[in-house]
Amino acid sequence: MKWNELIGQIMQKNKGMASLNFLYEQAPKYKDMPKGDWQKTLRGVLYREVNKGKFKKIGLGVYALPEYRDEGSAYSNALKNIPATTYLKHLKDQHSAIEGMLIEIGNFFGYLTYSSDLNKSFDGKKLSELCGTAKIPEFTYAELKEVIRKSDTVWLTKTRLPFPKYVFEVESTTDFSRSLLKMFQLINFDARFVLVATESRKHIYTDRISKEPFADKAERFLFRSFEAVSKLYFNSVEHYELKFKFL
Repeated sequence: MKWNELIGQIMQKNKGMASLNFLYEQAPKYKDMPKGDWQKTLRGVLYREVNKGKFKKIGLGVYALPEYRDEGSAYSNALKNIPATTYLKHLKDQHSAIEGMLIEIGNFFGYLTYSSDLNKSFDGKKLSELCGTAKIPEFTYAELKEVIRKSDTVWLTKTRLPFPKYVFEVESTTDFSRSLLKMFQLINFDARFVLVATESRKHIYTDRISKEPFADKAERFLFRSFEAVSKLYFNSVEHYELKFKFL
C-alpha cells in the first residue's frame, strides 16, 4: 500500500480527518513500517498531497479529505481573517475549545501534549486524537503523577524522558483555589503553571494568587485569558500557513 493510500484510508475510517499524531498511531495497523524515521516519510507524502489538493489542512497538524466540511471552525475562521474574539463569542463549549487550541498550539510549538479530557472535542476534532500521548510518562512519584494526570492540558518535553513544562487548568466557573492548590503540589518541578479563564475573571485570580501559600511563588504562575489563547491560535494558523508555503 502506498503512503498516500494509507493516509487516505485512515482519514476515511475516521470521519474524513486525522491529526498527525493519529496518523502515527494508526499507520502501523495498516502496513509494516520500515526501519528508521518512517514518520518523516509519512509527513513528506502528506505535505506533498496537500499541495496537490488531495488533502487539506483543518487545524495545526490536522488534515482531512477535500470534501470534509469545517466551516465555522477556528482554523477556517483564521484563514478568513475573522477576529479570534468573534469566533470565541459564538462558542457553546468554550472550555473544550480552549483545551483543543492549547493542544494544537503545543503540538505546533514542538511539545508532547496531553489532556485529561480525552472524550471532549474541539471543532469536531477529538482531543484524544490531537494529543501526542494518552498517558503521563513515569517521571516522578505516583502521587504527583496523578496530579499531572488530572490536569486539563499539559505540555511535556518531547525527549526520551519527557517532563512537564507547562501545566494548564481551564477555569470556567470556579474561583481558582482548587486548581492553584493542585498545581502547588508540583512546585518543585521546573514547570510553569497557567490558569486560563475569561479576562473578566482575572481579578479573582489576582486576589487568590496574592494569598498564602501562593504569594511567595507567584512568579511560577501565569494567568492567560480565553481571548489570549484564541488570538495565539489564530496567529499560529497564519504562521503555519506561511511556513507550509515557504518550506
